[in-house]
Amino acid sequence: MVSQQTIDIVKSTAPVLKKNGEQITTRMYEIMFQNHPEVREQFSMPAQADGSQPARLATAVYSYANQIDNLPALKSMVEKIVRRHVQTHVTPEQYPIVGESLLQAMKDVLGEAATEEVMAAWCEAYQALSEVFIHREDEIYMGEERKQQLVHL
Repeated sequence: MVSQQTIDIVKSTAPVLKKNGEQITTRMYEIMFQNHPEVREQFSMPAQADGSQPARLATAVYSYANQIDNLPALKSMVEKIVRRHVQTHVTPEQYPIVGESLLQAMKDVLGEAATEEVMAAWCEAYQALSEVFIHREDEIYMGEERKQQLVHL
């Protein structure tokens, strides 16, 4: 899925993400809602206001950085996020919006530590993870569609 170099770089960022994760994800939501207000309705504004949503995302980003070479360890977290995405009708077209916003937030918060090499690795890593989410969400959507078809028979 991702190169060994990307795995090594992303894993090396785990400590800084643990330390600055909530600052990064809070900034990510600011960027995303400013640049793409149309996605705002898919997010819980109370969870934004109390910081719980940025905190959950920060934990997920840190977990991915820490376990990028052991994706089965993230299965339950991925499944929980996927279920929430299906519930809020996330589409594949929205992943680049989140990715852009996340990468910009990393640059904003990490400053000089967000080197070109680090950003390229995170771009590759984000793309790979988004494909995992999109694939799993498609499976769920298709399963629900089949159920609806059976109901109407």
